[in-house]
Amino acid sequence: MSSQNQQELFGTDGIRSITGKYPLDQASLIKIGFCLGELWKGAKILVGRDTRESGENIVNQLAYGLGKSTNLYCCEVIPTPGLSYVIGHSDYDYGIMITASHNPFVYNGLKLFQGNGEKTPGMLERRIEEIFFSTKLNNESEFYQEKIKQTNRVQTESQEKYEQFLVDNASELNTFKLKIVLDCANGATYRIAPELFKELDLDPIVINNQPDGRNINEKCGSTDLSHLKETVILNNADLGIAFDGDGDRVIFVDRDGFMLDGDYTLFLISNYLQKKNQLYNSMVVGTVMSNLGLEEALSQRGIELVRTSVGDKNVYREMKEINSILGGEQSGHIILKNLQKTGDGILTALFFLKALAYFRLKVEEVKKEIIPFPQAYRNIALKEKKSLSEWDELNELVAHFNNQYGKNSRVVIRYSGTEPLIRVMMESKYQNIIDENFDLFVNLIESTIGELNEIGS
Repeated sequence: MSSQNQQELFGTDGIRSITGKYPLDQASLIKIGFCLGELWKGAKILVGRDTRESGENIVNQLAYGLGKSTNLYCCEVIPTPGLSYVIGHSDYDYGIMITASHNPFVYNGLKLFQGNGEKTPGMLERRIEEIFFSTKLNNESEFYQEKIKQTNRVQTESQEKYEQFLVDNASELNTFKLKIVLDCANGATYRIAPELFKELDLDPIVINNQPDGRNINEKCGSTDLSHLKETVILNNADLGIAFDGDGDRVIFVDRDGFMLDGDYTLFLISNYLQKKNQLYNSMVVGTVMSNLGLEEALSQRGIELVRTSVGDKNVYREMKEINSILGGEQSGHIILKNLQKTGDGILTALFFLKALAYFRLKVEEVKKEIIPFPQAYRNIALKEKKSLSEWDELNELVAHFNNQYGKNSRVVIRYSGTEPLIRVMMESKYQNIIDENFDLFVNLIESTIGELNEIGS
């Protein structure tokens, strides 16, 4: 099942599907390239990808449609934030990142960037969809038969530009020594992250940096911390750092294997910026999934948490609206807006380390700074989609819960923008409220629109 229906291309973070399935089948990719070429005639476009085996083929299929009317440059494997940075600091007009981020290798997708390094706005995505669904390619075979115009290779130049940017933001770590384990998720950070940390004399233990095209995010990286935790504990390391497949997320673990997710990261870096950055206005953008414990801890330090919908585009849009320079999600997608236009796992890791050094904190002390409210999650596979706003029985159940349990408890129900799932999250200051109510929501949703087999929590 695709994450998009037949009248949509874009989800919450670009285009994403199982490789070979609509809209990542060959005919659709050529057509997408053709539509982008119509919009971006004469443009200079930088294309990057993560380590999935399907990436290069997708680049080629897009190029059949794009190559006639645009100038393509390819930087091969690069983290998504690296592509964003290079575009925003060079003379490229647009960028295309071929990635499915944290998803398994069978998925892939496209993230589109404007010349300033920002992701393309929803208005442009709708325009691309309009052209796509109104365009009929009379003879698609003519695209297959025509050789792709030679694509310029700019791998070294792009990597060096991005790496120098990261080095420039690590100046305070010269004398900071921790024993670190890096988990590169067999993804786009597999080369640049270990090289950077070695250049900074941080001498990390590196795992999952041997991509084979199929092992990206497989039992590793920010979505599966078991290997990282085991390695940290086995080596008596101080800190574990896990990136996702395209390097725009990062999750940390302490020496005991305790997971420090994006909430802890936002808390630590926000306190650091409050001391060190005059541009910081003591406002942090989170999402509806951000823990109430984070909100409480920030408030005690005079910092306001502003919530928005899930998705880094929504976070970034709200950051611009309220002039915040820090925002992010529990998943580890952290944006430092005065430096980057999208989440950057490596940059976030550097700021996490700088905050530890500034406050002279041990990593295991960070978890004491927040008392998280208990949360329960469930991802439910879909057999169909039902409009949440028009689902009376579910909305009545939500309203009853909110009226009964007040501001210290909440339930969040939303469709995934990248997978055929509906996500249920319940949070409360009191665990017994979750125990007594969570299954009421799960059972209603599963019995109405859920598949028989549930996809893991």
